[in-house]
Amino acid sequence: MKRYYDKEHERLIYIGSSASEQFWDDHWQTNDFRKAITSMPNSWVAKTTKKYLRTGSKVLEGGCGQANHVYALHTHGFDAIGLDYAPETVKKLKKYSPELRIEHGDVRKLPFEENYFDGYWSVGVIEHFWSGFNDIASEMARVIRGGGYLFLTFPVMSSLRKWIAKHKNYQKWEGKETEPDGFYQFALDSQSTIQHFTSLGFEVIHSRGFDGVKGIKDEISLIKPLFQKIYDSQNISAKISRKIIDLSFSHYCGHSKLFVLQNK
Repeated sequence: MKRYYDKEHERLIYIGSSASEQFWDDHWQTNDFRKAITSMPNSWVAKTTKKYLRTGSKVLEGGCGQANHVYALHTHGFDAIGLDYAPETVKKLKKYSPELRIEHGDVRKLPFEENYFDGYWSVGVIEHFWSGFNDIASEMARVIRGGGYLFLTFPVMSSLRKWIAKHKNYQKWEGKETEPDGFYQFALDSQSTIQHFTSLGFEVIHSRGFDGVKGIKDEISLIKPLFQKIYDSQNISAKISRKIIDLSFSHYCGHSKLFVLQNK
């Protein structure tokens, strides 16, 4: 995956594989789809949701992938709905988890009425659209009721990445405004991104950086081999190391950021 710094918009552009429907169908392919769906019954998404919404609240995950967060929300008593635009993935979700409500659709044009949801989860979705997230944000504001919550995550220009960009250690983006072949995602400027959401009536309630291990390993080549092992390993010592690194460095170096916003 190649990365370029777009100075005009203060963001990174990732070029590799285009994030198309086919890409996601291939990406979510697994030999045991049911196991993938049920792999995180106590996911951080469900735990975070419980801090803000009552059991039984209607919650959407737009861009649900393998729907493991939808399953966790369902397990914790929420009226959860998952939506994804990868058609084969949706078919498999319906086959292997018929107890879940999964819809095929586009987050830029949701098939739901106004004020339909108490909460909406968007986990690493808005960064994959070259044309931007305006339509996605407008749909979020439309379907979340007044007083409801948007839980939004996306890759960010962390303090570390801004420092690297300032010292011109990224290749400069010199492409045109048209979408390049193989566009995958952006790492967005969090301040300007959230300003757009606040202009639609959202208020930031909470924010935090996360995935500090990835945020460091992707930027500092000298320590990447060690951090890659920590990132990939599932043994207990690696999990503890990831937790310590995240708590210590995610504010400055986290790959992504979580924002909890309330629709006023």
